[in-house]
Amino acid sequence: MGIQVKAGDFFCVQLHTNSFGLGVVAAKWNSELFVVMFEETIVAPRSEEIDFSVLTPLLASSSLDAKLYHGDWPIVKEDTNITALNQPIYKVEESQGTIAESFDRKIRVTVDSSIAEQLQYRKGVAPIRLEKALKAHHGDGVWEPHFNELLYQEVLRSNAVLVNAGLMHAVKPS
Repeated sequence: MGIQVKAGDFFCVQLHTNSFGLGVVAAKWNSELFVVMFEETIVAPRSEEIDFSVLTPLLASSSLDAKLYHGDWPIVKEDTNITALNQPIYKVEESQGTIAESFDRKIRVTVDSSIAEQLQYRKGVAPIRLEKALKAHHGDGVWEPHFNELLYQEVLRSNAVLVNAGLMHAVKPS
């Protein structure tokens, strides 16, 4: 049986022989994860060397747990404080109209068409795409144009639209 993943699990992604990227499961809904990867790298995957409070979010996406479940991305710390990270908001079309919905589905706000056209639909990627983007960012591979949609600020673009419209505050993990 593989590793059971939960929100707050902090993990490493091997970049080079002796450097690792960092990531965290920022939220979980059923089997779907919201994964955030950080700008910073470390030399060895030991949690006592990592100051979690100063990490800069770089990439994010809804994804599945394959790389974590099989141990390819080793978990170095559990129950990490993830309250500084925002959950993404997605556009959901329903019979009664368009809804802005948080990753964990706990926040749902009806929006009008002018706001709806600015929002992003829910999208997830395979864990390997996040890994390839992280490696490319750190010089191992080519930064592909489709990696841009994984940038943390791009993933949270709908959040900014709703905050600016006064419909919502930042959405923190629960």
